[in-house]
Amino acid sequence: MRGMRRANPEQMARWLSRGKRDGWSLAELSRRCGHPTWKLRWWQKRFERTRRGVGRSGPAFVGVEVTEPKPDGGAALEVTTPSGYRLQVPREFEAAHLRRVLEALERRC
Repeated sequence: MRGMRRANPEQMARWLSRGKRDGWSLAELSRRCGHPTWKLRWWQKRFERTRRGVGRSGPAFVGVEVTEPKPDGGAALEVTTPSGYRLQVPREFEAAHLRRVLEALERRC
């Protein structure tokens, strides 16, 4: 099909996360990223199933974007969860504590 771009999971996770963070509807997100709304909704449902662990016993998919460190010596990592939470993690952090924080943020009420 001419003109259709193939999406990858990392790219779609970033777009959906940004759309949620900025309060965009799927129609607005579609206009901005160039993917049709049906495809965005399909990926959204796929990530929801993955987060709930449907059909999987391992960890859910997490998209990772590697960027250059900030020159101001700020946080060593910036983590953005699939649901849009953003955390700045200092250089000296305890992995188990970070895991508990991320699990608490992603838990549904």
